Amino acid sequence: MSVRVGSLSGVSISKKRKNAYTAIAPVKTAEARKWRVGNKRNRTVGAPRFATPRPSRVSLKSVGGFFARLMTMGFAAVLIAAVSVGLLAGYRWLTTVNYFCLTNVEIQGVGRLPTDHVRALAEITPGDNLLALDMEKIRTALGRDPWIETASVKRVLPGTVSIQVVERVPAYLVHYEGALYYCDESGRIIDKVAAGDFVSLPQIEVEAGMEKRLALLADLKKTVAENRAPFNLGQVGWIRLSWGRGLEVQLMDTGILLCIGSENWQQNLYRLNLVWADLKRRGELDRVGIITAQDDKVWVEKRT
Repeated sequence: MSVRVGSLSGVSISKKRKNAYTAIAPVKTAEARKWRVGNKRNRTVGAPRFATPRPSRVSLKSVGGFFARLMTMGFAAVLIAAVSVGLLAGYRWLTTVNYFCLTNVEIQGVGRLPTDHVRALAEITPGDNLLALDMEKIRTALGRDPWIETASVKRVLPGTVSIQVVERVPAYLVHYEGALYYCDESGRIIDKVAAGDFVSLPQIEVEAGMEKRLALLADLKKTVAENRAPFNLGQVGWIRLSWGRGLEVQLMDTGILLCIGSENWQQNLYRLNLVWADLKRRGELDRVGIITAQDDKVWVEKRT
């Protein structure tokens, strides 16, 4: 059996298999894209046209501004270079002119040290240009001497250097590494005792571990200077910082050993003063060998 079908526009029918037919959907032509401009929603316009880029133009005004900036920068660079050269030339002239030659060195504060020794430490000589001298270098050189605690150096134009020195003052003698040294009131070592430069001072001894009690030495010196102790430093033969007895003071004229406990030592010293005054009042000091003030108690031992 055959079937004849009239032609349909846009529709085609193909025979897929016996007694079955498949219809292909009609193909619709895509409408042209519509462009919406502004608020005119219903207006259809054609494809946008893109303008061909035009070459940029350089105006004479921009070129002139660039050269003006370039000339300004060049002028500033030349000015800076000229000022730098001028300052350098001025500095060289000031550090070589004879007007600022060193003619005088003032040294103050020395007692033990000779002024010539201080001048040699500073490494300055007459004729040196004052402005060329390094004040910090001179101060550092002076500080290397063990007898100088602090030093200040300043220029006094046109040709003077002023040096102010603070010396370290020896208060005790201490045995250290097999030699005898001077040390200050805080127990800090100053310098080794020289054969021809000996000063009679009390000797100190610090037992191992008692270095933390070195401040007692400065406190003791202050207390003695304020007449709050039954002796003066001229009577002291030696001082020992001991674990067992605290601060031991050996008096040379009376031969009495005073032992003051390091804990609350000011209170212990106060009680020792009371006992000392009582023994002196009774005329028994010549029979005393050791007086110990420790732990709120005072013991008196007879001389053997």
